[in-house]
Parts: sequence; C-alpha cells; structure tokens
Amino acid sequence: MHCHLYVPDFISAERAHADQRLAAAETLIARGRRRRMASIAPEGWLFERFSVPKQRDWPVAPHTLLADGGSPERHFWMRADPVHLRVGRDSLSLADVTSFDVSRAEAEALVEALNRHFGEAMLFYILEPARWYVRLQRAPDMHTTPPSAARGEAIEANLPSGPDAIAFHARMNEAQMLLHEHPVNTAREARGDPVLNSIWFWGGGTLADLTPRPFSAVFGDDPLARGLALAASIPARALPKDALAMLAAAGNDGVALVFMDALGNEKRGAESTRFPERRAALERDWLEPLLTALRSGRIGMLTLSLPGADSLLEIEIVRTDLRYFWRRRKPLAVYCTG
Repeated sequence: MHCHLYVPDFISAERAHADQRLAAAETLIARGRRRRMASIAPEGWLFERFSVPKQRDWPVAPHTLLADGGSPERHFWMRADPVHLRVGRDSLSLADVTSFDVSRAEAEALVEALNRHFGEAMLFYILEPARWYVRLQRAPDMHTTPPSAARGEAIEANLPSGPDAIAFHARMNEAQMLLHEHPVNTAREARGDPVLNSIWFWGGGTLADLTPRPFSAVFGDDPLARGLALAASIPARALPKDALAMLAAAGNDGVALVFMDALGNEKRGAESTRFPERRAALERDWLEPLLTALRSGRIGMLTLSLPGADSLLEIEIVRTDLRYFWRRRKPLAVYCTG
C-alpha cells in the first residue's frame, strides 16, 4: 500500500517555530527522496492529480457541489460565496469564511433576497451555508481568483477579468447594495460579527469526465477533494482521527490520499497561535504511526506533499530508505524557504 499525505503549512511556517523538533518528520524528510517544485494552489494540485484539465478556471464549483450533495449534471456552475469586504485607507480587502462563521438561517435569508432581486437571470443555490452556487446558461469568457488567493488582499487586482467580467462586476455591486442593509447583516453588526456584504464569483466550470483513478481511497474534509473522488467513483471518507484508523479503513493495496487542511487555519486569526501544538499532534497521530508502518512493511511507500508559500516540497520514501543512516535528521527550519 502507498499512502500519500498532503499537509499545507507544515514547512512554510517553520521559521516562526524554529526550536520545535519533530523526530518522525525529520527522519522521513531526511531519508526520503526530496523534490522542490513550484508553488501551486491546493485546487490546482488536486485537479492535476486527477488529470482534470483547466477550463477558463479550475472547475471547482461543480465538484464541490457534488460533494455537498448536489447534482451538477452537464450544467455550468460557478461559486458565489459570501464574503466580507473590509474598508481600508485606499482600497477594499477580502475576508472569506476562514475568518468568520455563517449559519444556515443567515445564508438562506440572504440567498432568498438575492434570488428575489436577480430572479431567473441568476439563481443562487445553497447546500452548505458558506458555499453558494449559481448555474449559468453558458460559460462566461472570464477568469476568476479563488478567495483563498485573494484573502487579505486589495480586491481590485483579483476581480474577474476578461470580456464578460464587466457584467459580473455589476452583479457584485448590485449584491453589495442589496446585502448592505439586510436584517441579517444588521444583526451581525450589532453583535460584532463581520457583515456578509458581498459575493465572490470564482471556480466556474462543468463536471469533468474522470476515467483515471489515481487513488484507491481519499480521506479528508476538503469538499473539492471529496467531490473529485466522488466524480471518479473513488471511496471518499472523512478525515480519520489518526493514521491507524486510516490504515484500518484503507485496506492493504492501492494508493490512499490523505488531504489535510492547513495547520494554521483558525477562525478569526491570521496565523494560529496553536500552530506548534497542531503540528506536534500531526507528528504524534500521523507521522510517527506511518513511520512505524513503513518500518514494519505495513505500507510500501509514503509520499509527503508539503506546500508552502513559495514552493512545494515532495518527499517519497520506501522501507529501504530508512537504512540510510548517514542521511542525518535536520531541523525542519532547514527545509523552509518562506
């Protein structure tokens, strides 16, 4: 069995925690075969693993819709997520749902208002409170930016671009005026929560025809990873509590992908103060048991994909690599580039 772990931020934040030593992680990185690659967004990494070509954008919307229980069929879908635009001195910056919570009742009330305003021209759908969708009659000729890439940035450079973009800028402006004085936002402002004062169009496309099966099972809570697995008829399971539970569910053959959230992802905080604690938990619950499984022959290969801010470090390691004692462990800070 081959186990593949995707763990954002494991290396990239190391400089802020240079004194943290993690023996299993250091051993796996030191003994394995390392490749440093250009940085790629999580969406792009997943689509490339599943051999899905980019449309105008990576087609995130139809695949997360599938994960949320919807039926994309052959329609063109686009995400239209609720966001909070912060007013700065010279520009507006974007905060997405990693910075706030939204309840189902709030989402339903806001979407009802949007549908009442836009009508059949643009119907909004919600299956999960933080993920909204629109179904379009045709694919607009434009490119969009994922909110994760625009987070904290001035929105001007990240707005949709291309021949059809102006129409979507206008729809965003209409939505902003409609949402500004909505009772949901009045209540959120009164209790000190960020108001949901805009929508963010991104990730449009149609569902891919997935014939390759790059993995035998996919574990994780990310809706895109789950949606791609479902589209490829691959078992998609929630992230288990630890590697032992994953191995018990994965069987003895194939390639199991474990797709993890960024270790620094915390609501209402740019960088989690709990990062060292969470990384130590990943070492204890995942890397130590997987190192043991590799030594015992329970798994035949382990791949670690560790994306950072400006590059992706990939490590492949098999059992015989563990014999190379002269490849000495080094602090994780050695591998940090940003």
